[in-house]
Amino acid sequence: MDVLLAVVELLTAATVLAVAHFPLETTRSLLNCGAAPIVRYAHRQKLRAINLEVVQAREALGRLMNEGRLVLARLRDPMKDAEASRSYAQAWKAQVEEFLHNELGRLYVDRFHSRCEGSDVESASVPPERLPDWKSLRDCVSNLELLSAEL
Repeated sequence: MDVLLAVVELLTAATVLAVAHFPLETTRSLLNCGAAPIVRYAHRQKLRAINLEVVQAREALGRLMNEGRLVLARLRDPMKDAEASRSYAQAWKAQVEEFLHNELGRLYVDRFHSRCEGSDVESASVPPERLPDWKSLRDCVSNLELLSAEL
């Protein structure tokens, strides 16, 4: 027991001596020992939050892509009203623009509207008066698929 008390007294004296002669270094060392787990925990929490945001953005993009494909099918169908189909396409584009602008930034909105080199084989069944709208929407849906793949 005396040996244990002697060791404790020696460690206490060494700590007091270190604090007295090197207060800044001792304080830094003590803070680093206590701060490291806290910093690691905060970093893990931040990574979890970022991963959750990415998952939510992917899910939202998936829903938007499915809606875009439905609007493409509607534009292709000659039995559907052309004006209503055009207004659906415009509303869908506005919805996607708002999502991209709010969640990913203005650059993604510009990329969403860029032209694609798609094959014209798909457009053979599209009524001629709807072809420009259909091609524009097809480019937007393709671009959205590419943006989703990047996430």
